[in-house]
Amino acid sequence: MAQHTFDPRTRRAHTVPTHLGIRRHRQDVARWALAHGHPVDRDALAAIVGARSIMSEGIVALQWTATDVESLLWTGVPGWSMAHGVMRPAQVPSTLATYLRYLSAHRLFDRGSDAMTVLRRAVAEHETLDDGPQDRRSARSRHPAAGRRALAPVLPIS
Repeated sequence: MAQHTFDPRTRRAHTVPTHLGIRRHRQDVARWALAHGHPVDRDALAAIVGARSIMSEGIVALQWTATDVESLLWTGVPGWSMAHGVMRPAQVPSTLATYLRYLSAHRLFDRGSDAMTVLRRAVAEHETLDDGPQDRRSARSRHPAAGRRALAPVLPIS
């Protein structure tokens, strides 16, 4: 008889059981992001919303400050991931930027939230510290549009 072992580190964040209201909120965010061409990773979104909510009651925190962004990125998502035995998502900063855009577009920020420009700056600062300047350059250089483009030949019509 074969034994199957379960490695909790391979469990994905979006599979963590949660309140129906939180799942609907995440679905709304993902649909909006896809419709508007913004990047969203469902594991990162689950970790962001999970770290900022009361999962058993389905209450999502909608007051956001630059301090909240820092706290979420440095300790919130890693702590939530560890507490739920899931892998830490890789696309957290870009998904957080999309999530904040969603909240802004739907006017869901609670009173006392920072302006969107302040929140976006806080996310951008974390991306700069997290990735480092050399990693960003190498990622850009690997992008297909970064290379030298060859012009198509112009042929006369005759």
